[in-house]
Amino acid sequence: MGQCLCKPSPLPYLPRNEQFFPTQMTELILAPAGQLIPEDSGAIDIKYMAAINDLFNTVNGLYDKLEEIDKLQKDGKSIKKPTRAFCKALKEIGELYARFLRLSDYAIDEYVQVRKDKACDGYQHWFLMKEAMKVLAKGNVFIVEDIKKRIDHQFTVTQKLFHDF
Repeated sequence: MGQCLCKPSPLPYLPRNEQFFPTQMTELILAPAGQLIPEDSGAIDIKYMAAINDLFNTVNGLYDKLEEIDKLQKDGKSIKKPTRAFCKALKEIGELYARFLRLSDYAIDEYVQVRKDKACDGYQHWFLMKEAMKVLAKGNVFIVEDIKKRIDHQFTVTQKLFHDF
């Protein structure tokens, strides 16, 4: 008696259809890859690889930020500051996906569409994660296990992009 066995409710379900995503994001996702021939393919290749590296490193950094939030939350301390840092990194990931998808317009190699498809999956999952984080940040509560699963998905996507190029 007296012990509450309730768990926090899971993150809200968000539908994955084109109407849900912002127009600019949908346009990036639907544009076919490899349609432009670069004038200086070396420079585009460098920017393309840099986008993959930046994406991979930023996603990987989310684990440390989540760990800090988890520790503070368990200790009953304020998580406002690390939550802002987490959300800032999350925003940066969206910008990096957008940059990568714009660079995918160039005919980098014969696998550019395959990598773009993987990135589109990650981009959509990122958007859903970002929307869920808005809800959690307002409540000032983190469901660490659920967020970790979402980061794991991002990590898998960016790792595939990193190893496929």
